[in-house]
Amino acid sequence: MNQLQRITESVAPLQEKLIAHPIYGSMKSLADVQVFMENHVFAVWDFMAILKSLQASLTCTDTVWLPAKNTQTCRLINEIVLCEETDESENGEYASHFELYHRSMVGCGADTTQIDRFLDLLRHGTGVFDALQRLEIPECTRSFVYRTMSTALQGQVCEVAAAFAFGREDLLPSVFERVVVETQAVGDQSFDDFLYYLNRHIEIDGDSHGPMAEQMVVSICGEDDLKWRLAEESAIRALQARIMFWDGVLDQIREPSRTHRELGDYLESTIQLGWLNGLSVDEIGEQLQMPRNQIEAIISQGRDRRARDQKFSQLDA
Repeated sequence: MNQLQRITESVAPLQEKLIAHPIYGSMKSLADVQVFMENHVFAVWDFMAILKSLQASLTCTDTVWLPAKNTQTCRLINEIVLCEETDESENGEYASHFELYHRSMVGCGADTTQIDRFLDLLRHGTGVFDALQRLEIPECTRSFVYRTMSTALQGQVCEVAAAFAFGREDLLPSVFERVVVETQAVGDQSFDDFLYYLNRHIEIDGDSHGPMAEQMVVSICGEDDLKWRLAEESAIRALQARIMFWDGVLDQIREPSRTHRELGDYLESTIQLGWLNGLSVDEIGEQLQMPRNQIEAIISQGRDRRARDQKFSQLDA
């Protein structure tokens, strides 16, 4: 058995646990998928941190250029960066996969407030760990990004490559297939952009990026047993962190916070009152300083919640 096969077998139980995680089956409504996206968008962002860490290590990004020490890994990482940072979208434009994800959140009314604030803090020079601390996000999400950034900033290149290959590229096609099935079952047309993002990743990660990421690990570790051990440990840590992340998001879907729910009830009542008074959705949005899609999402959440409550009441009766 070669070293790559050994790591593949070592991480297989953790990958299988993630693929079978109950989080996917819990996404039964628009509101549930929105909760998932509002957390997961931070993993979409920190994916780029891992990717850029590898690009900085494996290529020359300095103005005073020098040839790469390993042209194979240089080629592989540059090909992945090209796609992830400037992929061709469904309308023929170029956009990063993060931008596609953010667009899909806006399209279905998911709240982008915290990820937008995070990016704004980074643009104004706030350090990434300080910026994370300032956000009003669940601890599971903050901890996951902390772990990713610690690996990206402090890990040896073999550790970063293994986290990237086995904790991301090799894993995500199977995970996203589960998300696609559950999201399609919700049956909301506002998920079209989200489904495009998911299916695009299933296609490119499964067909090319996954195998390319594994090739990088092989090329970086070579015949060095210590590097292979570090790579295996890093891959395991990355998968364990994802499991804890998924557990935390699942808790949010199953038990939304009282504050979040009360706010939704208040806004829903306000919007309904506006409709009764003859206000249009745009007029309500102007009064509440909220975009149209978020208003429509609140109304949809209210319908979903009332439908569930009515169903449970009938069952109890």
